[in-house]
Amino acid sequence: MTRTTTEDMINRTVIANRLDSITKEMGLALEHSAHSPIFAEACDFACCICDRDGQLVSQLSGIPILATAGSFSVKSVLRKYPNSITNGDVFIINDPYDGGNHLPDIGIITPVFFEDNLMFFCVSRAHHGDIGGSTAGSYNPKATEIFQEGIRIPPTKLMRNNEFMGEILDLILINTRNPNMLKSDLLAQIGANKVAAKRILEMVEAYTPAVVNKAIAKTLEQTEMLTKKRIREIPDGIYRATEYIDDDGFQEEPVKIEIAVKVEGERLLVDFAGTDPQVKGFINTSVVTATTASGIAVLWFLGDDIPRNDGAFRCIDVHLPKGSLVNPYEPAPMTLCTLTPASEMIGAIFQALNQAVPGRVPAGYTRYAGPSYYGRDPRNSRYYVGFSFCSTGSGGAMQGRDGKSYMSPMSNFGGVKTPDIESNEIQYPHITLYHEMETDTAGAGEYRGGAGMKYAFELYDEGSHIVNFGDGMKFAPYGLNGGNQGSLNKGFFVHQGEPVVMASKEAPRCVAKGDQVILSSCGGGGWGKPLDRPVEKVYADVLDEIISLKTAKEIYGVVITETGIDYDQTNQFRNSKNGNKRV
Repeated sequence: MTRTTTEDMINRTVIANRLDSITKEMGLALEHSAHSPIFAEACDFACCICDRDGQLVSQLSGIPILATAGSFSVKSVLRKYPNSITNGDVFIINDPYDGGNHLPDIGIITPVFFEDNLMFFCVSRAHHGDIGGSTAGSYNPKATEIFQEGIRIPPTKLMRNNEFMGEILDLILINTRNPNMLKSDLLAQIGANKVAAKRILEMVEAYTPAVVNKAIAKTLEQTEMLTKKRIREIPDGIYRATEYIDDDGFQEEPVKIEIAVKVEGERLLVDFAGTDPQVKGFINTSVVTATTASGIAVLWFLGDDIPRNDGAFRCIDVHLPKGSLVNPYEPAPMTLCTLTPASEMIGAIFQALNQAVPGRVPAGYTRYAGPSYYGRDPRNSRYYVGFSFCSTGSGGAMQGRDGKSYMSPMSNFGGVKTPDIESNEIQYPHITLYHEMETDTAGAGEYRGGAGMKYAFELYDEGSHIVNFGDGMKFAPYGLNGGNQGSLNKGFFVHQGEPVVMASKEAPRCVAKGDQVILSSCGGGGWGKPLDRPVEKVYADVLDEIISLKTAKEIYGVVITETGIDYDQTNQFRNSKNGNKRV
């Protein structure tokens, strides 16, 4: 190996890791400078860096469904402003029909110049509490077109020469219910990008633009080669799977997501032919979200050592039939797309690829279902919009590991954090009644899913509203390789002492002081046959109240008495169901 080759390899490794550390620093800056709890506590955001052509080169901070989409947003900016991007510009975007996920996710894009040459784009994408529309919080289960969901922002220049274009900012802010909060959070995003730009320029200064560009090109090339190698290791074939969404909030029939994963040589195609046509409700999915979800699922299967950059995505093709749920005609609504449809796309791809090489992917994760709530806080008369992040369910099991309790849906991969109960009560006018794991909700298996959660809170402001949105009240998280499904979501609204069952997609309900919301969230799916779970683990689950004595015996075949495990009866019970296998 020559000295030059060794030097290039070292530069490539150091620069790639440097960019990853910069995206992490972006995330920390955003988390610590943001005003809203959605940013500062739930961390519902993502940061990434793209090269001058919009290729994704680093994305290690935040949730993948947002980070991976950054490249789409940059390319939309490049299409609209091909010859008019200058140093000191900042762009804003959220339109799901032009480079965005869904309207609440606003992208801030900052070009980075070195000596008058465009080299990078820093991108922060974050979910904002309200971006207008007919329902506060912008999740409107009864929207029938995107115009009812909030303000659409095509790729737009928000700053020039590092100064706000005031008319643009004012136009956006006046269309939202909490403009001060939105402005503060946009400033946090802009600030995070500034931090990244400063670090990038320090790096370029130290290495020169030529060295940095060469290192990035080689990094993407190496990632592409590794991804192709992993795809070649999968047996050629077509692997099919289907997932269902409960409904769209209007029709009662389930909505089908049908996929075929075609592996041929060193390329992989995710084909959504067979997926249902677009629907009336807000579960339609943007091209950005559907493409991103497909890439996330495939890369999870291929291995976590593959860098999540554009080199990996070059090997993955996605077919999204026009007019279908995953590529609708305008102006179909689509605010729920980053939660429910994205998660079920990932789940369907997992189930298909599990047929090719079993054991690499988890069973089904929780499906989100919980309300947003909004009104005037009686303590300070300020308008608020809150989200029940505490209603998160749990993850699915996989070979060798039980599912983790208290995880966000698959599209977020646990990236969204749950706020601290006490700080959440300070932010919003409600009191938490209880928040705990629920017995017998974990999907049974040799490796069981995480337990679902019981969560309830009481509102004490008069005249507020809640909007329940989500899924998973008809279809539970799937099990794999003989594992059982997880549990379903359930929700009750107790209005003036009378409980009412909540649907997963509801119009706003008026709230009286003292009304309560009671939620049971999905437990994750199990992996492997429950009768193969070691009896000692079953006993531990009983002691931890994750499962009951009845479930231990009837599902796992383990007999537990007051003195512990009865091995003789357990052997007899399991043998009657499972051949002659001894425990």
